[in-house]
Amino acid sequence: MNDFSLLNNRKIIDILIGDIKLFEQYGLPYMSGPNLCQLCTSFGFPHTYSWGGVNGSRWTYMQSLLDFLNKQGRVPELLSYLFNMSRFEELNSLGNVDKIKHIHKSIISIALKQINSHLLIAKKELRIKNNSFVLSDIGEKSVIETPKVRIVTYQYIRELPERIKEDLSNKDYDSVITKSRTLLEEVLIYIIEQLTKERYKSNGDLIKIYQEATDLLNMRQKKEWDKRVNELLGGLHKIVNSISSMRNINSDAHGVGASRISISEREALLVANSAIMLAEYWLGVFEKK
Repeated sequence: MNDFSLLNNRKIIDILIGDIKLFEQYGLPYMSGPNLCQLCTSFGFPHTYSWGGVNGSRWTYMQSLLDFLNKQGRVPELLSYLFNMSRFEELNSLGNVDKIKHIHKSIISIALKQINSHLLIAKKELRIKNNSFVLSDIGEKSVIETPKVRIVTYQYIRELPERIKEDLSNKDYDSVITKSRTLLEEVLIYIIEQLTKERYKSNGDLIKIYQEATDLLNMRQKKEWDKRVNELLGGLHKIVNSISSMRNINSDAHGVGASRISISEREALLVANSAIMLAEYWLGVFEKK
């Protein structure tokens, strides 16, 4: 297990919580005391911010969270979240997607360089390798790439239309279905991991993942419930089953078979919008729970 205790350095923490400008006027998103308490709680380390009361310094919340996650080998998950482009809402005002991506990549690159300057004496470097963060000995070639999402947010869910824009333009509707199905799996696995506090090993069976998540959320149909509620839950199950079935039969993840059907732009958009609706609903139920 990679030991990330070297990151528990005040100068590095100031970068992570957004106190340091890195590229032009931008740095990592600024995190307030309440934001940091919410982040700690999201990772299974409950903290409550006392409005008008006595609270710790902002950097101490991150310090405690890093120590907590390092013992579990989960610091890369935290870093993936902190560096993910979905958090950089300030960049949205730029309007130009290419410019946003360029600035985001520049922020990540400079952040890593500054963090590594504080690790120089220890002869270590923080790098992104295979979509995850690692601490390595100085000297190996570094690869900068955008980390995968580890924490699901409403903003990430609502970015699906942006992620499928090119597919729609290229009339690659199979890929739209695959990305929509992947979104559902990501949200469900995130919910399962948050509620069980354990890493989930997926075999790609969306229906199985859905059943496990809805059991944890108490969303399975029950005889004692109102008929209309059960009908609604049954309808959600049918949507998930249809998307899973369509993906298995028609997606770009499988070869052409006799049962393959032709997907139009209308159906592809229907699948994508249904996935967004389901994902936001599940996330809302999870947050309330």
